[in-house]
Parts: sequence; structure tokens; C-alpha cells
Amino acid sequence: MPQAVITSEPVEAPDKEAEIKRNPHEDFAAVEASRPPYNPALKWEMSKTPRPDWKVGDGATTEHCKDRKFLTIDPQEDGRSVVLNYKLMISCTVPRPIALVSTVTEDGQTKNLAPFSYFQCVTTDPPTYSLSCSGREANDTLTNIMATKECCISMTSDWLIEAANFTSVNTPRHISEWELSGLTPVPGDIVTAPYIAESPFSVECRLLHHQDLFSVKDSSVRTATLMILQAVRFHIWEDVLNDDRATADMAKLRPVFRAGGITYGTCFNGFEIPRPEAFRHVRKDPEVEAIVQKAQAAKKSSTM
Repeated sequence: MPQAVITSEPVEAPDKEAEIKRNPHEDFAAVEASRPPYNPALKWEMSKTPRPDWKVGDGATTEHCKDRKFLTIDPQEDGRSVVLNYKLMISCTVPRPIALVSTVTEDGQTKNLAPFSYFQCVTTDPPTYSLSCSGREANDTLTNIMATKECCISMTSDWLIEAANFTSVNTPRHISEWELSGLTPVPGDIVTAPYIAESPFSVECRLLHHQDLFSVKDSSVRTATLMILQAVRFHIWEDVLNDDRATADMAKLRPVFRAGGITYGTCFNGFEIPRPEAFRHVRKDPEVEAIVQKAQAAKKSSTM
């Protein structure tokens, strides 16, 4: 009989999934088996906008959104849990890009990899991204960034989603998700954290600012930390970047987004809408000027 290995290391990190219960299906394997297979042949296509003949003042392009009844919710009402607010926010704030965040422990012994959809670009000078780590206990990503002041972010394409999802497993701190995911680490040029070879776009980042956030009901309890990360290196596949060295090809990126529950989605069609001309030109249209004059008159009468 093999001898049991006795170790002082924890078996796993806190199991947030057991509390949140994102999966609504009793038997997900059976549900998935009933669905059509994923179609990797889908390609990015451009279409017209929903209403190409839209003009100033037209408003929404369909009638179904008018005269709808609203349900108003106080996020702090009695009996409403934080989990309910979380589920409502992630199911309505969509689509959200997925950042695969790579970090290294302060002693350099363990590489961590985890997915985050509380993520977005913020500014271009300096080039920054926001990343939020939620939870009363600091996860490995937050702990490592606070200690080393750096990380790498890789985007999630459809050929990465299963591996990316598995990196959310609650491994203990001393076990790396890299080997479990099967993804390939590439050493950073500047930061110690590696980026993902199989991702078409990655960013080396340094921590610029961070802000701890605290519970509304107990201001002594930290519930999240918002980080502002400054990009110090971009890495993008050569055939994905256009000749201007500024614009990526969506057809080749094939990004995946996060929605509510355990739902993810892909982006395979889009349309282009030019920004309006300068208002001094737009206002020359008699219909636009009539709208402006009517609004100004209403504003003036309301202050009398």
C-alpha cells in the first residue's frame, strides 16, 4: 500500500463556487449533450447597423422597449444577499472581456494563472487597465500583485476558453494552474510573470494604483480591491495586427466574453457607426436646430 503523504500545505483555497452556485443545472453534462456542437467555422462578418436611416431625434429603433414597467431594487434591502447583487450585475453588465491574469509569488517559486471579467481598459496615456479582485480573503492574484507590483494579462479567444475556465479552480497557493491548464508560459520582457503563447494578445503590466473597497454594512470589512495596471509591453501575433500597428483583426482574435451565471459568448458579427460630425456642422440641419430650440425653450420655461 502506498504511504499517505503528510503535508502542512492547504488542500485547496476557499471554495467560492459553493457559496455563489453559478451553475443552474442539476445535470450539466446532460444539458450540454442535448445542444448542437460548437461551430469553429463561424467567421467575423460585417452587417449594416440595426437602422441605417436613423436620424437625429429618432431615439430607439424598435417599439418593444417603450412603456415597459421597471422593477426597482435596493441592493441593501433587508434579506437581499451580496450574492444576489453579484448575479444581477454580471448578468446585466454584458458582454465583459475575459483577462487571463498571470502572476508570480513574491519568492518566485509559484506561477499563478486566473480568469477575470471584472476587467477593462481605462486610459491611453498612460495606457492602463482596471482589474478588480473580489472577496474578503485576498486571492493569489491579488496577493501576488500587491507583493510584486506586476502581472501579465492575456486575452481569451474561443480556442482558449476551456483552459481559461479551468484556471478558476480553487487550487491552494503552492500549486500552479499553468500545468493544469496545459497552456504555455512565455517569459515577459520586463515583468517576471509570463504571458500565454496561445493567446493572440498579451500585456505586461505594472501596478500603478490600488484602492481597497469595504462593505456597506460593515465598513471594517474589505470586500474587494480595485487595481489600475499600467501597460509596459504589448505582445500581439504578427498576422493579427494590421499594417498601422494599431488595429487588431477581430476575425483572427475570436474573443470570448463573459455573461451571467456560467454563460459565455463569442463575437462573430458587427457593424460600423461613424461618430457624429462636429456639432457646428450638425446644427446646420434645420431638423436638428428645431430640436435644439425646442429643448432650450423648455429649459428656460422650467426655470421661470
